Amino acid sequence: MSTTPKMSYPCACGLGFFCVIGLTVGALAINVREQIGQLPATEKIHAIRLNQDAFDYARELIRQGHVVTDGRGAWSQHQPSAEEENEFIRLHGFGEYAKWHLGIDDAHGEKTKARYKFPYGDLKNVHRCALLAVESRAAQYKHYGIENAALELRKRISASSRDR
Repeated sequence: MSTTPKMSYPCACGLGFFCVIGLTVGALAINVREQIGQLPATEKIHAIRLNQDAFDYARELIRQGHVVTDGRGAWSQHQPSAEEENEFIRLHGFGEYAKWHLGIDDAHGEKTKARYKFPYGDLKNVHRCALLAVESRAAQYKHYGIENAALELRKRISASSRDR
């Protein structure tokens, strides 16, 4: 009977050793995937933050009546094309382009389109359908500050529509 506990000690040590090795290999794999840019989008969500300047600009546009009160799902027809975005950047620069996006991804450089996420308008007007899309996508990826900003903007559109 006294030999059984002595036999289980090496087994427990062996199991512990394999667990530590498994965790180390897993951490190394994630580190390598991070370095070569192969992490899934859900593992990179920490880098996106609310663009406060864009939020303030959208509030001002809504106050001035630069709004399209379209329905859910219309954003796919109303969003600017890549060519329209490029032309806008050429004429106005990335500073103005940034004002049309509620999210900033700090993982990308300032003068890249990839830096700016969650567009809310067509570079002329705020679109209700874009804000609905922003709310949905921001919630999906747990960007709650961006989701709440889009919700507030959408409520402002509803309130301004009732006031007219």
